[in-house]
Amino acid sequence: MAHQIELQQKDSKGKVLIEESAFNAFNDYLQLGSSTSASEVAIAISKLAPKPSGDEKVLDDGFFFGLWQGIIGVAEQIPYDHLAMDKLVNVMRELTLLPDTGITVWNSRLWTDLPVLGATFREYLNGPAQSKDEEEQAKIDQAWVRFHAFSAKLMGAGVVHFENQPIWMLREALEEEKNPPKSRALDRDLMTAAMYIEYSGPVLVEALAGNPEPELSDDLRRMLKGGSLFQGGPGLRLERWLFWMKRFREEAQKTSTEEAKDMALRAARLIQVWYETRLRAD
Repeated sequence: MAHQIELQQKDSKGKVLIEESAFNAFNDYLQLGSSTSASEVAIAISKLAPKPSGDEKVLDDGFFFGLWQGIIGVAEQIPYDHLAMDKLVNVMRELTLLPDTGITVWNSRLWTDLPVLGATFREYLNGPAQSKDEEEQAKIDQAWVRFHAFSAKLMGAGVVHFENQPIWMLREALEEEKNPPKSRALDRDLMTAAMYIEYSGPVLVEALAGNPEPELSDDLRRMLKGGSLFQGGPGLRLERWLFWMKRFREEAQKTSTEEAKDMALRAARLIQVWYETRLRAD
């Protein structure tokens, strides 16, 4: 049974994770039994944005970087399979459905395009922080997996279209041999990769079905090339899809926790079933 979420506005060192008004809106809405709707929260969040000065219909990016960072800070406190994570995704979708304001940020529409969200997410992709304290590192790793679950669920819901991000995370976990067996790092990276199969897998499958051998620009070929263990072509391809299935099964035997093992084997099974039912040419 799902439990209540105990959200914190500040981290253990006193750093503010999310602005107070936004925190209060989410803290009420994300609790089980809340009568507040996702659209009501989206409207409340939208009212926090600054107003353009004079006749200009353009806003600076500062507020939005802070808002998205705060929402990521909330997502990192929610278990990846908890109903509250889905409710958080629903608010993001409702933000995109708000009436067009005519206002832009970085030439992106407010709120339809969720301006600078992609740039904010990219700042989180350099890898989890490292700590010599085991307990602190465990919390960092947990937040990392939850962030990627949030990202994958946003993709699966059609809220964002970060086509490259799943490939990068799957490559990191499955196409390199960088983490020792039975290590926390191996579990973390494997679970991170599994989030993209579990929650955005249908999007990946349809992309594969529509274009199993994509022609890529030189830049994309470089960005989406395989890791050292994969000798196939760059990008999302059927050969790579099946390689990931094999590697999930292999790495599942090296995990230190049953949770990571189960997630890896489930991801492999999902890849297999989607291959057999949607991708295989009979």
